[in-house]
Amino acid sequence: MYSLNKRLTLSLAGSLVLFFIFQTIMIDREVEKLSEQNLISRLEHDQKSLLAALKWQPPAKPELHQNYIPDIYMRAFSGHYYELTVAGHTFRSRSLWDEKLPQTKAPLVRDVAGPNDQLLLILSQNFKIHNKPVTIRIAEDISHLDAMTNTFQGSLLVLAAIAVLILLILQSLIIQYGLKPLLRIRQQLGLLERGEIHQITTPAPKEIMPLVAEINHLITLMNKRLQRSRHALGDLAHTLKTPLSVIQQIVERQESTADNIQLQNQLQQIEQRITRELARARTAGQSPGGQWLKPYDDLHELLNVFKKLFPDKTITLAISKALKIEADREDMLEIFGNLLENACKWSDSTVHCQVELIHNKLLIKIEDDGAGIEPDAYQHLLSRGIRADESKPGHGLGLAIVNEIVNAYGGDIKLEPSPTLKGLQVRITLLQS
Repeated sequence: MYSLNKRLTLSLAGSLVLFFIFQTIMIDREVEKLSEQNLISRLEHDQKSLLAALKWQPPAKPELHQNYIPDIYMRAFSGHYYELTVAGHTFRSRSLWDEKLPQTKAPLVRDVAGPNDQLLLILSQNFKIHNKPVTIRIAEDISHLDAMTNTFQGSLLVLAAIAVLILLILQSLIIQYGLKPLLRIRQQLGLLERGEIHQITTPAPKEIMPLVAEINHLITLMNKRLQRSRHALGDLAHTLKTPLSVIQQIVERQESTADNIQLQNQLQQIEQRITRELARARTAGQSPGGQWLKPYDDLHELLNVFKKLFPDKTITLAISKALKIEADREDMLEIFGNLLENACKWSDSTVHCQVELIHNKLLIKIEDDGAGIEPDAYQHLLSRGIRADESKPGHGLGLAIVNEIVNAYGGDIKLEPSPTLKGLQVRITLLQS
């Protein structure tokens, strides 16, 4: 599973970093180019000054008037040098002292070793005076320029890094703001899961509105199907109740034979099952599908039903009023209903139900004071259609149904001897988020 937030952040961050690397390289090159052009422009200006300082009327000797030459060329090893060659005469700047400029072939050469290990940029140009060639080679120390360029590059990298960091923070905030509708939808899905709402109502961007609409449509369809199933079960139980009452009256008027007594017991079990399903259908009709169980209220209501079905049994419940169970209401009622019904059938007089939350685990214990069963039969009883005693009424489906629901929730079910009531104890563990 990948994170949309992480994916967008990494993609945009990568784009920003690449952009700033490219931008930094281009700015660095442009600054270096502008610096060099400015330096060349200054050297060309000095060449023209030297050309203006040259006084020569052939056949007289050429002279270079120092008044036209900038003072920087007069100081020894100042970093500014020239050599002017005309008619076999070479004039060198005083700044060269006894040194000579290195010989170069190209008109412009940089990073040439000069006096005092200075790095020189040398510009050579040819001119003509009185149709005689004049070569002026002028040089400048660029060590300070390289140092300034390096300083600028360092500052540029720091500023670029700060800019990238600020933009990444802003980008993260923008992405979080952009994904807020999805977060609100996720929160509403949680409310929907707990049955606190029945549709997603939060405003959503037009890009994900079709998804929200499809989810709402699917929820509506599922609720309608669930309601139809529940109502059909309730209608079936209600339809069977009247004919069953007629059959009971007919049987009661017959002579009390062993077959009639057994038939009355079976009819009584059917009536209890129908009564229970009618009670569940009534409670199901009061709530939409997917609603979470309200343990304290719903289980007390369920216990009241069983107290009416088994008036000779003492049924107790230990549960905190503040307890919350993250599970479907109907699934939980199915679990508690089947287990309580089995416990009431098998108990001598007492059934106890305990529900508690321990370290994000829901623990359900239902125990009775009946005869119990052999440990070897525990796993066997969890199979569909298996009963511990064929003389007891029922179809052997209760524990199997409970086992299927518990497995669907990723939980665990165990049958064990009751430590207090000495009968059978069913222990169920369900993970809670």
